Amino acid sequence: MKKIMILTLVVAFVVSMLLIGTSCTKEAAPAEEAAEEEAVEEPTLEKTERKVIFVTHDLNPFFVPAIVGLKDFGSLAGWKTEFIGPPVHDTVKTIELQYNAIAARPDAVGFTAVDSEAFIETITRAQEAGIFVVLFNTRAPGVKEETGAAYVGQDFVAAGNVAGYEICKYIEKHTGRKDGKIVMSNFAPGHFALETRNLGGRQGVERYNKEFGTTYTTEDLATSSDEAEAIAKFEAKWLAESDQIVGWLSSEFTHTFIGSWAKKEGLVGKFAVGGYDLLDQTLLNIKDGSVDFTIGQNPYAQGFMAAALIYQGLERGYPASDIDTGAEIVDSTNIDNVMEREALWKEKGKELGIGL
Repeated sequence: MKKIMILTLVVAFVVSMLLIGTSCTKEAAPAEEAAEEEAVEEPTLEKTERKVIFVTHDLNPFFVPAIVGLKDFGSLAGWKTEFIGPPVHDTVKTIELQYNAIAARPDAVGFTAVDSEAFIETITRAQEAGIFVVLFNTRAPGVKEETGAAYVGQDFVAAGNVAGYEICKYIEKHTGRKDGKIVMSNFAPGHFALETRNLGGRQGVERYNKEFGTTYTTEDLATSSDEAEAIAKFEAKWLAESDQIVGWLSSEFTHTFIGSWAKKEGLVGKFAVGGYDLLDQTLLNIKDGSVDFTIGQNPYAQGFMAAALIYQGLERGYPASDIDTGAEIVDSTNIDNVMEREALWKEKGKELGIGL
């Protein structure tokens, strides 16, 4: 009798547990199904057919990642995008291309504005036509006040300050000197961004001098974006003042040319070399030590984030605001990671058929 009672209790317990388990399973099923549905429903951009045209002042290799950035965002948003510009820096041709872009009646444009007065009319003409305008890469003084157009790009004074301070560190490392001349080159004198970087560069040198008791001086040098022409100017300057020159700080990418020239002439380590932007040869020269550093300004963001501001304005009704794309120091400590990263957008550019 005792055995029968025990057996009955065991059976009752098992049945009750099965019932509870079934109940739990039935209750859990809807939750699991809901979770699966949530996992499937990923957020996406609201796609509206739009035409967006970007016009730059100089369609050189620097802008490839900006083109990729624009096309990446355009693909997400379902836009038709174009990125155009003259093959070399040409203000008159840039203005002509901006007017052509306006005549194409796009929903939005991205313009560069390298002059305080020359681009006001095209920007305001686009705005009056109901075209959403964002500026990228360069916005000269006074343009914001005249047009109200938001800007995506580097703060040139702040970036120059970083570069000026950095070049001084490498001068002491290479030469051991606490005095001497830093030549600050500029291949487009009058170009707002380049002039402003050199202004910031002088501030950075002065900051270093105050902190460490050095007496470095700076001097501007007009050069060229053509490698042979630029090297001829650098070489002439060096031959005339090699006893004074302790560093070269380019306002653009011509420090790449200095590194290549220094390797050829056996001058690597005789002076410090720095500048801006992340061109292939610039990175290779940092890798082999002929260039000490370069300052990145995230050109990919200048395309992608400018497009994001356009989307924000057109689809969500929020006004655009300025975005600083930063001053990234690239040197021997992070060159491998940066080269790997930069190769990614290069491949993306090939996929999109972009070749400059």
